[in-house]
Amino acid sequence: MKKIAIIIFTLIFIIGCTITPKYRVTIDAITAPNITLKPSTYKFESLKKNLDSNSLRFQQYSNPLAKLLHEKGYLKVTKGEIPQQIIYFDYGIEKVKEERKSYKEPDITIGFGFSYPYGVFGYYDPFYYPVYYGNRYHSYTNTYYNRYITILAKDKFAKELWRVDVSSVGKSKNLRKIIPLLIEASKPYLGTTTKEPIELVIKEKREVTNNH
Repeated sequence: MKKIAIIIFTLIFIIGCTITPKYRVTIDAITAPNITLKPSTYKFESLKKNLDSNSLRFQQYSNPLAKLLHEKGYLKVTKGEIPQQIIYFDYGIEKVKEERKSYKEPDITIGFGFSYPYGVFGYYDPFYYPVYYGNRYHSYTNTYYNRYITILAKDKFAKELWRVDVSSVGKSKNLRKIIPLLIEASKPYLGTTTKEPIELVIKEKREVTNNH
């Protein structure tokens, strides 16, 4: 019996470890024609007027993008330097749909009480256990959100060079987890043009911790 319990526990642990959350994302990219794109110096700006690019939240969300641009050869300028490009970054979340669902589950109730004599010989059962069958109904609401980012590059003359929009619809509101995934999904499409929005599924990266 102990061996069976150990096997079941091991299977549950393995299955739990192998299930990785997935996200369906949509990517739309466009690049200005007849221009030669190459890595350059840049600085970040917010695409929204009411979003402060110096805020801690903006810096937190744009940090994965800075790492991605660095991998592609871009260099972020220090304060006082004039960049060759300005990378505008925008992110957000908006509710797009609510679904109310219901389901039923069997409801079995067992009663308890005393009975009366019955039968020819007056036999009786001192206890009886009536069983009642029915259904119990439950309802819940699923709320879906559109989580999105926009990356727009302009040169020092404010000419648009390229733009990438990435979005994902789901139930999670955790932008700290989702925005880095959207930025990672945009990597192959920076400075490219998609003929139409591309849909793909990405997996959430698991954090690896070392215990010493």
